[in-house]
Amino acid sequence: MGIASRRDGSRLMRRIACRIAAVSLALVALLVWLTPGAVWESDVMLFKLAVSSVAGLSSAALFDASQPPLPPTVEIDVARAELRIVREGVEPALRVIERCMFDDLDSVEFVGRRITFWGQGDRLLAEITLSDPEVHERLLSALRKAGKLD
Repeated sequence: MGIASRRDGSRLMRRIACRIAAVSLALVALLVWLTPGAVWESDVMLFKLAVSSVAGLSSAALFDASQPPLPPTVEIDVARAELRIVREGVEPALRVIERCMFDDLDSVEFVGRRITFWGQGDRLLAEITLSDPEVHERLLSALRKAGKLD
């Protein structure tokens, strides 16, 4: 499974549905107290408190679930000659999305400080820009050693 495993829009539709439900429940939590002609008896007040609490907490949970996932980051291990694409903020077993040794790369493009890594079948793995000249030179040296740069 690659980086973009869902291209059918189902994740986006789920996020939109969660946001709509979150806004609706937030309105329920607020409007339950603003209904005209409301009765202020203790049993009705307790019911309103329970409904608004559940609606408010559900709204917060749905809004949190509707946030977009964090984009993956690229880790380059020059000592192991390995490129890793990782997702931050998840359990360690699911953290590494993809791992590719420098030898297994299809090609590497180098333009200025920008380096583009291509996997098997001309699949874009990562595109990075390095600002540290020492790190940049070590990476280029490792890529040359793997035969990916001239």
